[in-house]
Amino acid sequence: MALKERTRADYLAMVQPAQVGKTGKMRVEGELFDLANTSIYRITADEMRGVYRRASARGARRGAYAMQVLRAVLNWHGVKVPGNPLSRDVAGKDRIVLAPSAGKPSPIPPELLGAWWRAASERAGSAAADYYRFIVLTGARPGEAAAITLRFVDRKGSRITLIDTKNRSDHVLLLSAQAAEIVRAHMKRRSQGSKLFDIADGRKPLGMINKAAGTNVAAHDLRATFASVAEDLVSAYTLKRMLNHANTADVTGGHYVRKSETQLRAGWQSVADFISQSI
Repeated sequence: MALKERTRADYLAMVQPAQVGKTGKMRVEGELFDLANTSIYRITADEMRGVYRRASARGARRGAYAMQVLRAVLNWHGVKVPGNPLSRDVAGKDRIVLAPSAGKPSPIPPELLGAWWRAASERAGSAAADYYRFIVLTGARPGEAAAITLRFVDRKGSRITLIDTKNRSDHVLLLSAQAAEIVRAHMKRRSQGSKLFDIADGRKPLGMINKAAGTNVAAHDLRATFASVAEDLVSAYTLKRMLNHANTADVTGGHYVRKSETQLRAGWQSVADFISQSI
């Protein structure tokens, strides 16, 4: 299947030269820039090690990601690099061993959840503040929440359909009363093609909320906050459905467990009640 636009942009950024960004600051070259003008059929093992060493100087995660992208491209084109340091057939001393990917959730600390919700709610009506409140109430991914247009909002049924999500499926959010109120406020006098949350850059508003609450969370941490709250309130399979996690390797969840709309809506409502009452 074709790469998603976000993934494509990430890959292309890795071969870009150093350049001046939109803010006027100089951006360093991409982690794979040293290979940008080299045919993938001529890449050597030593070049791969050099790229990994320089990328890792920016952080272990950057070095690992650079190698993951390079490996994916080589595999897709069927290119075999002699002595490929990512291969298990290479001697340990010459091998690049990538640690397995592991999430690092940083949800809002439980003792500060009320302060964060209060600070965000004091800015209710602001597109950015309501966008962040919506994420923590629904567990939607930030990029998917930002892409919602009014065309996919079912106001009467109190639901929103997220189209072509990260796992390439559509996902229905069943809105709690609190989330529905936010949605209604941003639907007034707007066309079907308009985005629900009309924001260009929400980092500054989130910074203000964090400062007022004494927190330090990014947008993706709000999805982790939703999951952390829900984990104590709903079943594991309900949470999985609410977060739109695939059941590919889960035979029980994929073939035997079914969750009704009533069960799922109750789950979203219980999370919203917990968060809004934490003040």
